[in-house]
Amino acid sequence: MTAASILRRTLLGGLLALLTTAAAALPVQAEEPVRLPGGPFMLVDHNGKTVTDADFRGRFLLVFFGYTFCPDICPTALSTVADAFDLLGDEAEKVEALFISVDPARDTVPVMHEYVAHFHPRITGLTGPEPLIADAAKKYKARYKKVIPPGSKPDEYLIDHSAGVLLMGPKGEFLKKFLHGIKPEEMAEGIRSFLR
Repeated sequence: MTAASILRRTLLGGLLALLTTAAAALPVQAEEPVRLPGGPFMLVDHNGKTVTDADFRGRFLLVFFGYTFCPDICPTALSTVADAFDLLGDEAEKVEALFISVDPARDTVPVMHEYVAHFHPRITGLTGPEPLIADAAKKYKARYKKVIPPGSKPDEYLIDHSAGVLLMGPKGEFLKKFLHGIKPEEMAEGIRSFLR
């Protein structure tokens, strides 16, 4: 062994020891767990009754955030949910849909009552004070933002919002997200796969 190779080994060994010591001294950052959609909420249903997530335990839930003045996404999604319920037949008894308003200023209890009646009796409209809506939206990972189109009056706003429908289990656990544009047959089959 030559002097150069001994020197090289000594330097590499020292460097390895230094790197090992430095790595051990670094703080270990725990990864934050991925938080799935779901959690407690307290809102008012389309009949004026205060409800919480606990009132829906024991049933599968389809959860959708939107608003009654929505020109396209909400009526399309709620029609898909209604058609999926019809396709499920008797199995639909195990499932309920929650349409949670992101526009509580306009989506009052009477407005929600009239709106959800156009779709299916298994769809419950929920509204409430803005802070409670925002809290529920955050827990269910729904996003929304008021948008005033150019040239419009302040009360002629739209709301840009998430368009997916969440399937929650009987204990409130997240099971699946249905993307906007899904066919009712696909939604019904997706729900049915968890009912078995």
